[in-house]
Amino acid sequence: MTAVMSRRETNKLKCRERILNASRRLFSENGYDNTMIDEIADMAEVSKATVYNYFPNKESLLLGITEEELENICHLISHDWEDAKNSGDKIYRVLEQFILDSLPNIDLSRRISYLNSCEKSPLYAARITMTDMIRNLVLKAQEEEVFRKDLDAEIIVDVLMGILLTAQFQWQRIETYSPEFLANKLDQLLKIMLAGIYTETP
Repeated sequence: MTAVMSRRETNKLKCRERILNASRRLFSENGYDNTMIDEIADMAEVSKATVYNYFPNKESLLLGITEEELENICHLISHDWEDAKNSGDKIYRVLEQFILDSLPNIDLSRRISYLNSCEKSPLYAARITMTDMIRNLVLKAQEEEVFRKDLDAEIIVDVLMGILLTAQFQWQRIETYSPEFLANKLDQLLKIMLAGIYTETP
């Protein structure tokens, strides 16, 4: 019975993932407003009713996309980044991951970031989760004396969140960036913005 339930849950997760992948692709290619639930269902190879069973409306699809990204980052912090030198290094990687993941679907990422800032939006909870994640790493970095203890942790969080918004809203013609140019630009941005936060140059 447990194996059957496990298989059923696995199928549900795979179905949900197909729906999110289809919605992410269609939102990016056609725009959020121009994408219909029927199109998402067709691409995910499920019925329209199945899409609504997992996601009651299009905004909930955005929430699903955001939650999936946050879950991925949390997993990286807890498991894949065990080789990180300290919490400051993890913060660097978190920002890098968020930015690199958002740029290929920049219009979608900008919409999500805007809704994250609206308290009445369901996506606002995801912003709180993201902020808490970064705040916890900041506090750990201060405990490790990697970040300056004389700085207010909330101000540091504001700076880090500002880096994400700078990359999403300030950078123009992102689609023309080569991977090398993007990596160099991102590295310079992070080093400049974080320079006054570290106790010494990382």
